[in-house]
Amino acid sequence: MSDVPPPWLPEDIDETFDPLEHADIEPSPETPLIVTPRGGDREVGRSCYQVDTQHGRYLVDCGLSQGTSDKFPDLRGLQPQSIDAVFLTHAHVDHCGGLPVLENRNLLADNAPVVTTPPTASIASLMLEDSLKIHRRETDGSSAVQQFTSRDVAEVCDRFHTVGYGGGRIEGVAPVSDVEPAIFQLGNTAHLLGSAWVVIQTSGYRVCFSGDLGGRATHLPDMSPPPESGLLMLESTYGDTHSHPSLSGARTGLWEDIERAIQTREPVLIPTFAIGRAQTILLIIAERLHTLSADLRDRVEIVLDGMAVEGTDIYHEYVEDTNYFAESLVNRVVESGETEPFFAESFTIPETDQDRQKILTRAARDGTVPVIISPSGMLTGGNSPRYLAEFTARFGNASVFLTGYQAANTTGRTLQSQYQADQETVSATIDATPFSTDWPESSDVQWVHAENTGDSELKTRISFSADWISLVEGLSGHAAQSGLLSFARTVAPDTIGLIHGPDYAQERLGPHLAENVAGVDQVTRSRRMTPIAVGSETDVDTAVISPEEIDSTGYTELEDQIDHLYELLSKLNEEVASARNEPGLSEAEIREVIQDEMEIKE
Repeated sequence: MSDVPPPWLPEDIDETFDPLEHADIEPSPETPLIVTPRGGDREVGRSCYQVDTQHGRYLVDCGLSQGTSDKFPDLRGLQPQSIDAVFLTHAHVDHCGGLPVLENRNLLADNAPVVTTPPTASIASLMLEDSLKIHRRETDGSSAVQQFTSRDVAEVCDRFHTVGYGGGRIEGVAPVSDVEPAIFQLGNTAHLLGSAWVVIQTSGYRVCFSGDLGGRATHLPDMSPPPESGLLMLESTYGDTHSHPSLSGARTGLWEDIERAIQTREPVLIPTFAIGRAQTILLIIAERLHTLSADLRDRVEIVLDGMAVEGTDIYHEYVEDTNYFAESLVNRVVESGETEPFFAESFTIPETDQDRQKILTRAARDGTVPVIISPSGMLTGGNSPRYLAEFTARFGNASVFLTGYQAANTTGRTLQSQYQADQETVSATIDATPFSTDWPESSDVQWVHAENTGDSELKTRISFSADWISLVEGLSGHAAQSGLLSFARTVAPDTIGLIHGPDYAQERLGPHLAENVAGVDQVTRSRRMTPIAVGSETDVDTAVISPEEIDSTGYTELEDQIDHLYELLSKLNEEVASARNEPGLSEAEIREVIQDEMEIKE
């Protein structure tokens, strides 16, 4: 929870602050639905939306943020046992990671369920266990207070109430009065196994929460069309991107690069998100490995590590269900009898550091080529940064494929920034331990003190050729602007509240939707702790973009100017993030980097 209120709220708010009371509204026959963002409004992370009806209070998602000080949703003003149900769109931690905090603070009513699809319940249980380990590590020995425990994780997972795509009366699943007329509906978003949009309807009014929209994964079924709704709470992660690069081209390009590395005997590291991206990469390899010559197949060793193993096992549990997988994949599984299609014909799962050492020793001694798929995708945890340091110490050449978004202040972003700046050598200071008692002897891997961070513990400093790095674009699991527009047109809302996206993406997406969604009256950037009352005239207390306010004349020129500005700011952010990860740079030197980037040369 944030200690600092957002600028649109009073400065002196405390734990008792009630956003509905502050806005002087409550559910009524005229406004039977009130939606209040408690996180995930103008940010990617800690998604959490409160929904009040005349007879119940519900949440849609309760996530956490990674890499920021405000980890969890803003839960001020919620009374003990006041939440009657949580509807969970999918199992990524920015949507589910805050659930144990609700348990820890006793905010869930007795028998309040967490309603979601069966795959989401399975994956979320796995993610929450891993999140607890990270949370313990972050709070151990620091001033930060641990917000939840293993008991909280176990108890909130016991609340999972699984339903298929479809819906029913809320009073049939939640401990609310049988006079509660509200119904819920879940539909597939093709973002992640089991992912869903959520619709809540009462007294003739509907609100649709998009969750995270996908539609790009070949192994997932097509997105389910949502019903028309008066209010659409729409994700905007890639709202500034008209369309992604070709998925087919990205899959083919990644495989061709892997094949080239196998031919030249370069070990391969693919840092990846454990759920979703890992399975996409595994399927790319499994479907193409047979195209290699017998000699190359004998040479390669496919390695799957960490939580990606358990995540893939869950995928295989549902692989014959067309509700959750594309019919083409299900048919192939049924006809062939191969019930583990995400696994290549031969692969290795290391269980210990000794196993990991043996893989790398074989590569150095016998010339085998390990292709290692390991979390985390941003090289901030898990075994991927450890593999990277071992690669640096052991091999003169290697291939490192960055296949996903690299957030600011992560090792992945540091390396990506240096690569994009055309540096010959890239370097980073990482929090990683060797697979044995020490790193192999190498001038490119050293123990250092990251003193400028105030942390006296030893870190590992790595340096290697920028030629190792490849940026793989086109594998994103999120819909781009064109997909978001298509979804909004299907919902045909009167009002759109943008959520789950950075400022620049929402600023680009808002006018685009206002111009191109027929019948929309209001498009607004939702604000944390600011209610939206849904009724005959939906009331939003935020700035509204309407079609009448948009002057299409000269808009292309303005877009070009904004594109240029965003390009400059992105480059600046990357350089500053990289600089702050350099233990040898002072704050004055970092300011010099900023000044250099602000000089726009003709």
